[in-house]
Amino acid sequence: MNKTWLSVLLALGLVAGCSRTDIQVKSTVGMPQQFDQNAAARGSADISRWWQSWPDPVMNDLIETGLKNNRNLAKMKANMLAARASAAMAESDLGPQAGVESSGGLHRYNGDNSLKDLNLPAIGNAKDYLQATGSPLGNNRRHVHGNTVQAGFTASWEPDVFGQKRSDADEMHYLSLSETERWHGAQIMLGSEIADNYLKMRAMQQRVKVGEHSVATLKQLQRYTEGRFRAGQASAYDVKEVAAKLSAMQAKIATYQAQADVYQRNIAVLTGQPSQGFVVAPASLDIFQHLPSAPAGQVPLDLITRRPDIRTQENLVKAMSAGLASAKADRLPRFSLNFLWQTGQIHLDSSTSYLKNTAGLLNASMTIPVFTAGRIKHNIERADAQLQAAIAGYDQMILQALAEVDSAYQMQFSLNKQNRLMHQAQMQAASQAGAAEKLFRYGDMTLDRSLRARLNAEDLDDQQIQGKLEEARNLVNLYKALGGGWQINDEN
Repeated sequence: MNKTWLSVLLALGLVAGCSRTDIQVKSTVGMPQQFDQNAAARGSADISRWWQSWPDPVMNDLIETGLKNNRNLAKMKANMLAARASAAMAESDLGPQAGVESSGGLHRYNGDNSLKDLNLPAIGNAKDYLQATGSPLGNNRRHVHGNTVQAGFTASWEPDVFGQKRSDADEMHYLSLSETERWHGAQIMLGSEIADNYLKMRAMQQRVKVGEHSVATLKQLQRYTEGRFRAGQASAYDVKEVAAKLSAMQAKIATYQAQADVYQRNIAVLTGQPSQGFVVAPASLDIFQHLPSAPAGQVPLDLITRRPDIRTQENLVKAMSAGLASAKADRLPRFSLNFLWQTGQIHLDSSTSYLKNTAGLLNASMTIPVFTAGRIKHNIERADAQLQAAIAGYDQMILQALAEVDSAYQMQFSLNKQNRLMHQAQMQAASQAGAAEKLFRYGDMTLDRSLRARLNAEDLDDQQIQGKLEEARNLVNLYKALGGGWQINDEN
């Protein structure tokens, strides 16, 4: 290879090395400095493993188990690894390709002497031939054998002069990053689903206990009302009213337990375990009485860097931008270099020397698109439209995320206030029920009024459980809206 070719290759390599896709993602959404509704937040600012701030070891263990064993999460991780491998393949296409090839063969040839069909004019010639060869004229055969061995080295390279291959590699790289973010999003969804089912299961278990107390109270009220009916002090309407309330409460309890079992089976599936025989460990505390505060220190700009769905869309925008750059590069020339070096040996028989040969070839080519019937133009238009759609989707996703966070914060504070007031009402109702029992014992109140006061307190107990459940679930949704629940160090 002469110095001219070396200079050409070096120049192309430098140009290719300096050519990269210019990717710019510019959102038209103006990011606010802070959220409107999180000023009163006092909880932990670290939400990467938000469940660890909840003092419930059972729920914590279930979420950690799910992150390790969930089958859907394993599928998402496999998709992520496949996308990374595809991106690495596209990256390897930037470099030269080289290979070694070899071949060999054995040859055998047997042929009749064509002189056997000739009429020789002089018999002496045949005798002379017989004395010289030891074989009768026209009766001998020709035997040829030999072998060939050939080896070669080939190399090819398409210098990325105008950056098209770099753009293709960038597109695959950002698509692989979007798969990584989908995996992160799957982690968030898994943690929140386990927590949601766990909270609903615990709430149903508590509602079963409250319902059983109400059933006992209603049975006592039923006996009292039937006694008064027999004494002529109550009507049949009063008896039927109590009986109807008793039946309704018993029906609710039956469905409460069934729903709790459904949530438990959901947890089994989410944690990668068979639902048959699966039992969630008993709670060591009442989780609804130990809810953490809403996370503090959160700012809108964190959403862009933390929420996987936004990060996914951002990478899709970058991939579309790289695709547009690649489409535009189709209008420019393409270059390629090919090199071939070969050596071979041929041996026909033992009396012939080896025939040796070597050969080398360097070929450079350039392709310029001249007429494509509008294919390149329309491909650029398609890629540009896809990019604009991705940018619009990115902006819409940011706006939606900002609204979701403020709504979740506002709802959290409202539910917290509601439950504080509900707790006060429940405490007052419990105190009133206790006072009614004392009045009944001292003969200053009938038993039915005392029992109805107890039923009212128990109904408020049930409402408080439902209110605390909604507060807890909304807190989980707040973590999800903020993008908490995935860990960057788990990618390997």
